[in-house]
Amino acid sequence: MVLRTLPEMTDVKEFTPTLVNSLIDRIEVHSNDKFDGHCHVKVYIYFTAIGMIDIPTEKEIRAMMEEMRKNPQEFKFVA
Repeated sequence: MVLRTLPEMTDVKEFTPTLVNSLIDRIEVHSNDKFDGHCHVKVYIYFTAIGMIDIPTEKEIRAMMEEMRKNPQEFKFVA
């Protein structure tokens, strides 16, 4: 399904459940650890199309999250 879908994804404007499901093989969520007064959970995401999409770094993810907090009206989420 992934190889058939990827050519159609050259100009993705919105992540839909179908799109995300076609790119992710499995997700592992581990037990939480509490230290420094915070709970930390390791999450491993196994993609089916490694090398075909750019995975953001932690720094880029944090920057995107901060932008979403500042301007939530500009971001649309589909569940």
